[in-house]
Amino acid sequence: MSEQNKNPLVLVPESTAKLMKSISGRDKGSVDELLYCHLYGVVGDWYLSEISEDREKAFGFQMINSEPVWEMDNWFTNSSKWGEISIKELQKLVNEKFLKEKDIRFLITRDLSWEPIKFSEINTDQNTLFYPGSTDRSFS
Repeated sequence: MSEQNKNPLVLVPESTAKLMKSISGRDKGSVDELLYCHLYGVVGDWYLSEISEDREKAFGFQMINSEPVWEMDNWFTNSSKWGEISIKELQKLVNEKFLKEKDIRFLITRDLSWEPIKFSEINTDQNTLFYPGSTDRSFS
């Protein structure tokens, strides 16, 4: 495994990008969509199925669930939808806000054990990670 593949803070290494289809410009996915990469952090999850040639944008499903007290509105809007995802911007937030400034809100990591699966096989009812001290969450 290359050094990039071992580092979960490299959100989409070249080896993962090579597995993905080229971005097709559509705005909706399907239950049969094959997801090649899973990114997650305290604000949510991103499931990627397609990527642009320059590796700066991806298409996939995102579930963002940011608590109002986190003051994340400048970066993320709460949503649960298919669409374009800026890999360039996510990586920039990881590099500048998490690694440089040590702001835990911007911890976004790649699931190193992820194997491609269909969208229908993932649980979209709750985020992968929960921020310590979260409010108004049901863990049932």
